[in-house]
Amino acid sequence: MAGRGIDFEHRFKTSRWAEDLLLKSLAAHPDFLAVRFGLSQVRAPGEVVFDKSASKEPDLLVYQSTSLTESDRSLLTGLDLSSGNREELLRGNELLSVVKKAAVAIEVEFSPYRAAEMKGRNWRPKTPDEWERRPLKNAIPPIAPNIWVKEEDLGRLTAWQSQFQVPIIIAHLFDQEGFAVSLKDVSEFNDLFQAPDTDHLQLQMTAGIFKKEQAYDRQDAQGAGERKIVFVVSPAVAVKIGTIEEVKVQAQLGLSASKKYVAHTIFSGGTITFTPGFLSMLASQRRSHGSPSVS
Repeated sequence: MAGRGIDFEHRFKTSRWAEDLLLKSLAAHPDFLAVRFGLSQVRAPGEVVFDKSASKEPDLLVYQSTSLTESDRSLLTGLDLSSGNREELLRGNELLSVVKKAAVAIEVEFSPYRAAEMKGRNWRPKTPDEWERRPLKNAIPPIAPNIWVKEEDLGRLTAWQSQFQVPIIIAHLFDQEGFAVSLKDVSEFNDLFQAPDTDHLQLQMTAGIFKKEQAYDRQDAQGAGERKIVFVVSPAVAVKIGTIEEVKVQAQLGLSASKKYVAHTIFSGGTITFTPGFLSMLASQRRSHGSPSVS
């Protein structure tokens, strides 16, 4: 998707940092091959093209090394899928078949926080017994390294997942840590949330996943912004991706279309030490999702 101003451009660059860090770290692991997939680029204001398609492509595809033939590996490493023609992808039986072999697809998010030091980092959901003893009047997400998923993206990512039969996980990276949740878990929570007679407060406080309206302001648009429905997944019910170290943090200055100076936090460098739980998540999503196995 094309960019929409200097705010988007800066967020894009830092989000690309998160993708690059995952790609670099997975490349060092012998059991997996990861490639960039989702189409994304920044364009000048006069060249903006809004993506109105029914589906949203995830950022990365991750393969188990044992599932790939030499021909598959050559195809994946010889092409830039993130800039390819999507019509050709759908027409080309060989390439389409290889895309569908992915063990998992990853949608990558980023937030500029020192995750381990956030005051709600160790928050835990209430048990049903705890809720019965002391119900609350509000369901407020903890101030923590939460995973954020826009409701509009949930449906579009689910459409892609259904079309290609590749399970999707959402990976949210911060300084110090990263966390992941399956798209299936968020979708199942939303089904429960929308069911008749659901106690929304109890569901959110016991599930550790929240659904709320969030304001998104644009610093480059003189107060313009929008409000969107989002899902907020606490780290307590997510899978820890790993420990992130040696990140370099800088401020980047840009000039908006209205000629306003806008500063954003930019990350670079870094290493990830993956947790066994995350590596197991990558390898097991097809089984837990019910997707057909590949060989």
